[in-house]
Amino acid sequence: MEFSIRRVNSLFKKEVKDIFKNMNVLLMCVLPIVFSIMYSKLFSGKGTGESVPKTDILLMCLGMNLALVSIFVISMLIAEEKEKNTLRTLMLSGVSPWEFLAGKAILTLLLSIVTNIAMFFIVGIDAQYLGKYILLTILVVLSMIEIGAVIGMLAPNQMATGVIGMPLIMLLLLVPMFAKLSTTLKKIAEFLPNYNMNLMLEKVFKGGAIGVDYTYNIAIILIWIIIGAVAFAYTYTKKGLDK
Repeated sequence: MEFSIRRVNSLFKKEVKDIFKNMNVLLMCVLPIVFSIMYSKLFSGKGTGESVPKTDILLMCLGMNLALVSIFVISMLIAEEKEKNTLRTLMLSGVSPWEFLAGKAILTLLLSIVTNIAMFFIVGIDAQYLGKYILLTILVVLSMIEIGAVIGMLAPNQMATGVIGMPLIMLLLLVPMFAKLSTTLKKIAEFLPNYNMNLMLEKVFKGGAIGVDYTYNIAIILIWIIIGAVAFAYTYTKKGLDK
């Protein structure tokens, strides 16, 4: 089936119009920025508070953004299509999995990138690292968007996205967070895209260059992108026409 830029553009414009009517989605977009402001003040070391490295604060907020925006926003947008029965209409009109995913993903990708950049400056990381930061986070955002898209296809409605996606989201959030405390968790985390992103960002923020030593980390992220794409294409075909 031929990929149509016109259909993708139409879907994107529709999402831009609809997102301002969906308060749940808007809330998801605002929360990571709000928490980055709170954590920056709370853990700045001023007053009686204990100082926490800026990079740790950023990675913590970045993990929240990956879950709330990159995963949940697109899953809720797709589940909303199923609720309104418009997904079925789109499929019957010949919209391919990749056109549908692109139309939905572009907006989520833009929201994720803007939020990531905002948190970068709110936390106060040196601007010299911004380019590498954007590059590495975009790769992981893409994999998370695909995961969210699969959750949206599996969920019968917006409320169900949380129930279906929460176990996976908790895995992606908590395992990297506690990987330093357990050898077992660290071994599991090594196969997760966001954990490998965290490892690379920690090196980048210390002045390291992206080289051959990043091969494994990048490979894991790319594998997740491929798996996510295949999983979405399958669920789109199998679940898209379900009522």
